[in-house]
Amino acid sequence: PQVWITLMWHMQLRLTWTWRLGPSNASERGHVEEMLQQEEFPKNRLFCGDAGFVGYPLWNTILNANGDFLVRVGGNVKLLSETADIKRRGGGIVLCWPKDRINAGEEPLRLRLIQVKIGKTKMWMLTSVLAPKKLSKKKIVQFYKMRWGGEVEFRGLKQTLDKRYLRCRNSNRAYVELDWSIRAMALGELVALREQIAHKSKQKPDSKASYDPKDRSLANTMRALRKCMRNLNNVDDGNALLYRLVHARVQKYHNRTDKKARYRPKNPDKKPLGEPTIRKLTREEKQKLIDVDKRLAA
Repeated sequence: PQVWITLMWHMQLRLTWTWRLGPSNASERGHVEEMLQQEEFPKNRLFCGDAGFVGYPLWNTILNANGDFLVRVGGNVKLLSETADIKRRGGGIVLCWPKDRINAGEEPLRLRLIQVKIGKTKMWMLTSVLAPKKLSKKKIVQFYKMRWGGEVEFRGLKQTLDKRYLRCRNSNRAYVELDWSIRAMALGELVALREQIAHKSKQKPDSKASYDPKDRSLANTMRALRKCMRNLNNVDDGNALLYRLVHARVQKYHNRTDKKARYRPKNPDKKPLGEPTIRKLTREEKQKLIDVDKRLAA
């Protein structure tokens, strides 16, 4: 059976926060809405997602959960604006207000559209944080780059833990196998993070640079756990596992020569994301917007 994983990942700690499993035709957005309604998250949270996590229902659920979001948008998103030259100015305040929501008299989502450049690619980002001082362009680029760590986590689950293919043939048992694999990965990384932070706090503050969770290695964490499990009766020091977890870090080395980038042929089935569709509000929509604002202000 094919199992679909929707995973929420803490970008700062680089840890799995929560997840949902489903069949291959499961809805990622549906999983996210379910997690937002059932799980607990830190205060002042910002959910960062790729171009698939779009739509009024999902964004409204995030805002109702007292959260904010930052997502990449393209041709799969239609927005409204009170000005016609929003794209020419590189972004501004826009409205997410589908027709069915307009007819139902529901309030629009006021959002901020920003064009940024990451590497050589220009892309449009949409966020519920309206004030540029709270979320600047520099922070937007930084957070979107950090989001890629979640993809690395998937790679670790498939390659490091060898869960690209599940061993169980029964569908129910396959879900259990994958669920416990994610739990083991998350718990191992959490314990390694705790020990590495504690070890760093014991050192002199000015001895080395501050600890970065990016230095933690999933592969070395798993090696430390497996080595202690294979030698349960031969461990002389009771803290051997904790010692190995402290040193379960990414190996740092400097290449003498530059590596050539691997050639990747273009995928003909993958279409460019494009730009979001933005149109100006009609007179009727402007009047409905005024009526909604008056009703909310009353």
